[in-house]
Amino acid sequence: MYTHHRQTLEKLAGKLEKDPSCLAVITSGSVAQGTAKETSDVDVHLLLTDEAYEAYNRNNTLSYVDREVSTYEGGYADIKVINLRFLELAAERGNEPTRYAFTGSEVLFSRIPGLGELVARIPVYPEENRERNLRDFCAQIFLYAFYFAKEAAKTNDAYLLAHTASNLVFYSGRMILAYNRMLFPSHKALLDAVDAAEHKPKDFRRLAAELLQAPGADKSMRFAAKMLAFYNHGLSFEQALGIYVLNNERAWAEQPPSLQDR
Repeated sequence: MYTHHRQTLEKLAGKLEKDPSCLAVITSGSVAQGTAKETSDVDVHLLLTDEAYEAYNRNNTLSYVDREVSTYEGGYADIKVINLRFLELAAERGNEPTRYAFTGSEVLFSRIPGLGELVARIPVYPEENRERNLRDFCAQIFLYAFYFAKEAAKTNDAYLLAHTASNLVFYSGRMILAYNRMLFPSHKALLDAVDAAEHKPKDFRRLAAELLQAPGADKSMRFAAKMLAFYNHGLSFEQALGIYVLNNERAWAEQPPSLQDR
């Protein structure tokens, strides 16, 4: 960690701990993970009382920036507001990007005994989901390459071709990370995470870029074939279709629909 990052974090923690509604300040992002550049901002989770958290939530300010605490030019603190229940749920059943966000996290200040132990339970690969994820990601690769790409090509549907290529790269990346028992960080960091994986198809990043830059049905099928040669769950087309339907068309029956599906 650069000295100016540490100084900025200390200044921020000193400022926030004066507020009695502040229960803890926890580092996050590249500074916590040890990948920060000299010009990187500092990311923290601000743990508040439930009452204070709800006030931020009502104002849609669960994420905000503080530039006043920066000790270096162009720097700032990127702050995510949470409550204790969020941390408990993240440790119990948080999704992978949430878990990844706490990689290397340090509790800078806390009024809650044992908080560090709770935080340490979050950035752990959810082994209980791995087999299902590998199966489901393979089903997505199968359907996008050998059904949707063909359908898009029939009508030269540029949107569907682009959507297919994007999802092929996404689910292939997720499959590779699951195979390596690595957390999915975010769309922004997906390719870098796959690059860091020990086991992966040769030239994944180059093949992904070529597909995304010029999507096509034949190219989609070739890309998928290479991914499924790396790992294949052995699904038939009918099985892949059934899994796709459950995950993409009927997931709302078990939980509220995602923003994309509303």
